[in-house]
Amino acid sequence: MRNYLLLIVLFTGSLAAKAQETWSLERCIVYAIEHSVDMQQADYAIADADIINDLNRQQRYPNLTAGTNAFWNTGRTVDPTTNDFISTTFFSNGLQLNTGVTLFNGGRINNTIKQGQLSQEAAQEDKASTINTITLNVLAAYFEALFAQDDLVNQTVQRKTIVDQIDQMNKMVEAGTRAKFEIYDLEAQLAQADQSVTLAQNRIDLAIISLKGVMNLDSQDPMELTEPPVDQAVYSDLTTASFEEILDRVIAARPELRAFDLRVQSAELGVDLAKADLYPSLTFGVSFSSNFSNQFKQASEDGSIVRVDQNVFLNGNPATIGTDQFIPSSVSTLPWADQIDENKSLGFGFNLNIPIYNRNQTKGGINRAKLNVLNQQAERERYSINLRNTLGGLITDVKAAERALEATDKVLEARQISFENAEKRFNLGAINSFDYTNIQDQLNQAKTQQIIAKYDYMLKVKVLDFYQGYPVSLN
Repeated sequence: MRNYLLLIVLFTGSLAAKAQETWSLERCIVYAIEHSVDMQQADYAIADADIINDLNRQQRYPNLTAGTNAFWNTGRTVDPTTNDFISTTFFSNGLQLNTGVTLFNGGRINNTIKQGQLSQEAAQEDKASTINTITLNVLAAYFEALFAQDDLVNQTVQRKTIVDQIDQMNKMVEAGTRAKFEIYDLEAQLAQADQSVTLAQNRIDLAIISLKGVMNLDSQDPMELTEPPVDQAVYSDLTTASFEEILDRVIAARPELRAFDLRVQSAELGVDLAKADLYPSLTFGVSFSSNFSNQFKQASEDGSIVRVDQNVFLNGNPATIGTDQFIPSSVSTLPWADQIDENKSLGFGFNLNIPIYNRNQTKGGINRAKLNVLNQQAERERYSINLRNTLGGLITDVKAAERALEATDKVLEARQISFENAEKRFNLGAINSFDYTNIQDQLNQAKTQQIIAKYDYMLKVKVLDFYQGYPVSLN
């Protein structure tokens, strides 16, 4: 994330991007980051990790569920309100409310929360890695476009030089100091220069389209690149810094390594999670229930007393015994709310599960978790080795590019002196147009090679700086 923040500081310190007519490297990088689909997906991954992390924390709290049912029963059935068998059609309704909380499960909840936090941090580092990838892609495309622009300028200057030479040759032909046929060589060179200018312009168009593609910018939007200063600040001093010193800075700056470390820690917690199945689990629960039935009747308080006679035998002699019974005036179904109140049931208790044997599923899970730790460590080691090799290649490339730039500067200086001498001799008639054109071609090639070497060195040194966490800027 440090590189991204540095880019924001650099960018916001200048004029607003929308108000600029030209695109600096910083503006291109910030725009690419803001409009990248990969960045959107990185943000989605962070949001998903946040959700999972919150869900993991919620496991510490009790759950609560409610339920109800409604049945129409016929035939011989148990009335849920009386537990008596009845043989009639009736309607019943039940209510349930349950809650429970885990008291102990081998540390599974705590380790799951820790693992979720590590995944959340790893997602942040993945986002920083995505920013780095976008930055490097924009950097390469931007330098390709800069080279194409400089090459067009060089080809245009060379064409103008040939046009001036043709004008001068026409004057010399008219004065009788040069032969007419010498103009033909220059005109052929002019046609070749026109072709070179066209190719250079095409290269700019393709480079700009490629840069817009990396930035996710509409190909029809105008774009003019800011010409960087010739002298660039270089943070990587290869003459004084050792390879190990540079490597330490690279390791500290790479979010990929931090993400690997976090995933190794997460895998180690995975071993503890697998071991949680070896321990008993203890939960506490509370339940509430009640029922309603349209067969649950209540009698009215008013009514009449009726004497009921019953024949019996006393000492073998028949006799009649009469008893008074209260006969209510009406019988009705007890209201729903009253039944729910009368039939309510509340219970609570503990549940202990003790693992004894599960066909070695727990042991296998622990072994797989340990292998995952080793695999994550191996992935990190492989990345570290590749990073070390990449850094070695970058340092070698920077040194080689610097030597190549110095060599092309010397060649260009020598070709410039040779051309200036040839130009004087050509104007005096000491050499013909063929020799003059050949020397000029050598100068043009030297200029092109110098442009290539300049941008090749700038790109490679900027990449090396970026790997160490230094800001990417062409100011």
